[in-house]
Amino acid sequence: MKKRNGAFRCFFFFLLLTATGCQKVIHVDIQDTRKKYVIEGTVTDQEDSYSVIVSQTLDVSDLNLFKGVEDAAVTVAEEGQPPVALEHRGNGLYRANASGKPGKTYYLSVRVGNETFTATSVMPEKVAFDTLYTTSRLFVGRQQGIATVEFRDPPPPGNAYRFTQIVNGEKENTIFITNDKLINGRNVIYELLIFSSDEASDLKAGDNLQVDMRCINMDNYEFWYGVTQSALGQNQSASPGNPATNIRGGALGYFSANTFDKRELSVK
Repeated sequence: MKKRNGAFRCFFFFLLLTATGCQKVIHVDIQDTRKKYVIEGTVTDQEDSYSVIVSQTLDVSDLNLFKGVEDAAVTVAEEGQPPVALEHRGNGLYRANASGKPGKTYYLSVRVGNETFTATSVMPEKVAFDTLYTTSRLFVGRQQGIATVEFRDPPPPGNAYRFTQIVNGEKENTIFITNDKLINGRNVIYELLIFSSDEASDLKAGDNLQVDMRCINMDNYEFWYGVTQSALGQNQSASPGNPATNIRGGALGYFSANTFDKRELSVK
């Protein structure tokens, strides 16, 4: 099943028809909700990795799909070091040519007008991305090629992982996350399953497959888990809520200090 990354609210509308053979359009007065800022921030152990996207939620009447904030003041600080100012690169994207270190704590500050949003994230220790290959098996009613990764989870509990699949340069929107609750200290074989009836999402011979592996902390795992639950409609409430965020000040989104690794192959 496809899921949109960064989608925080869903709106449903109905037109009602009356009985007795006559049709009457019910005009629904849709009230715009108070707009919120959305922050998607990452720090990795790679070069040029300080990246923050600042945007706003949209009203029902808005036609734009994305509204980047271009006048924010964004900084990221590593513990014991002065803050680094991120440069606006356009359409709400702010970046700085700096890299993070496993085990260090990072502090995000985003100021927009009179509002300030902050977050803290500790970068986990890096877990080696050992192997990437494809597995063929019957899934969702047909034989599919499935990206499969192997790695060894270290003995201390509390590790979590997020994977991203990219095929021929196109990112798959499915969210792949797992933690070590059941795999602590073990060699892990993890399949990137895509619940889709669309055969276009299947891996095919000749495809260039890339999988990115991120070691994330549990705060970020809870955020992405909340995104998947909302997308699947598995919340107990009538209307799915926003995923848990580690950003303080009233904004939506996340700030993640995580390690990064990737593997590529040509599908056979």
